[in-house]
Amino acid sequence: MKIAIPYDLNGWLVPLDMAVYIGILDTDSKKVEEIESLGFGSKEATIQYIMRLGVDAVAVKKGFLCPGSYAMSQGVLKYIPVNAKTLEDAINELPRAEAKEELEYEMFEEND
Repeated sequence: MKIAIPYDLNGWLVPLDMAVYIGILDTDSKKVEEIESLGFGSKEATIQYIMRLGVDAVAVKKGFLCPGSYAMSQGVLKYIPVNAKTLEDAINELPRAEAKEELEYEMFEEND
């Protein structure tokens, strides 16, 4: 399985619109390919870019997605909720984590 992981310059997992990089973890080889995010500044643009990368799933935490990016990716990607704070933590956690077809609303709701 190939899993997209959004993170910043320091390796911290961040919401899609703040991702400077998208790590693509191949759970078979345990290798991560670092790709510059072309959607920086927009959750919708970043999820579109992730979908074009041909991954199976995306690592998420509360607030990583918005209603628009969730709707765009639903049925195309699976979601893997993580507790990890850094890329390294996610690499260790993701191979054992459960991929979901749907998320609870509070995972992608926008708060003003």
